[in-house]
Amino acid sequence: MAFLFKKASCVVVGTFNIYILNPQWLAKHGLIEKGMGVLMETNLAQPGFRFQLSDQHVTWNIAPHQIAVETDDAEVDCGAKIGGVLGALPETPLFALGNNVVYRADLAELESLPQPIREFPFVESSNAADKVVQRTFHFGVKHDQHRTTNLQVSIREDEVELLCNVHTELRDRDTRTCAIPAAKKFFEDRASAKALAQHFFGTGIEYASSNG
Repeated sequence: MAFLFKKASCVVVGTFNIYILNPQWLAKHGLIEKGMGVLMETNLAQPGFRFQLSDQHVTWNIAPHQIAVETDDAEVDCGAKIGGVLGALPETPLFALGNNVVYRADLAELESLPQPIREFPFVESSNAADKVVQRTFHFGVKHDQHRTTNLQVSIREDEVELLCNVHTELRDRDTRTCAIPAAKKFFEDRASAKALAQHFFGTGIEYASSNG
């Protein structure tokens, strides 16, 4: 099975002052280009906002409890951007950081998955009016006390999705020695997760975007 790159992100969970984390502040610290056009969206249901950069495939999501940088361009280093924010806010309480990547494949390629997954019993709901729309298979691989890789294959109605997440615990740990290095492992984490996915699921992965 050949999975195609869909999107990637770096997410850090902590306690943030969303009112300073605006495009002007990010530009001041060299995290986005000065003068770049920004499409801003506010959240009317809860504090926070998101913005997209013109001419770049990057979206920033800012909330009091987390910052996330997401892209559909396989060449963008989301971790470097999060690392830059953390470097400018070294005293911020942090709880966890995740380097994430999502891939997809056509449903027709389902037969390429390992036999135990292909033949997992497909059981409909006990309620005849319900419809099963997703089956999910998950591996969690603990590397040490603080780092875990999560791999998840989801079989949906129209596609198969592979989600890779490298989770780093940061609670009561130093930002400069723990959080920033974890963010800077963005591409390294993606490569190691790819190798694990190939081991567990027998997948092939390509980095040409599937969004075109």
